[in-house]
Amino acid sequence: MKKIMKRQPTPLDMLMAEQRRVRESCRVQEQKINEDFKFIHDHSGRILFAGISSLFFSKRRENRENDGGEEAEGQIPMLGMMFKNISPLLWEAALPILLRWGLGRIGNLFKKRPQ
Repeated sequence: MKKIMKRQPTPLDMLMAEQRRVRESCRVQEQKINEDFKFIHDHSGRILFAGISSLFFSKRRENRENDGGEEAEGQIPMLGMMFKNISPLLWEAALPILLRWGLGRIGNLFKKRPQ
């Protein structure tokens, strides 16, 4: 009976095995990233809304954690809190629009009108 001897891997064989392992790892990571981007693309509206709403409601959540989950009576409802915080933002957005409109109307007063 002949004894079968295992051949020792050469450095080239080890390098090729490592290359296959790295390529497979890269393929798996690329697949995971593609799935994440697909999820973000499919749910971008919800993600955007969640981010915006967290801006308005994060302070209230912190207060709730500090209170031990008990809700105090007489607090402003969440919707009212949101509108209270959004009014300065609306004013900042509307002011340039109103100025542009007003200056256009004033400019029309001084233009020569065809008779």
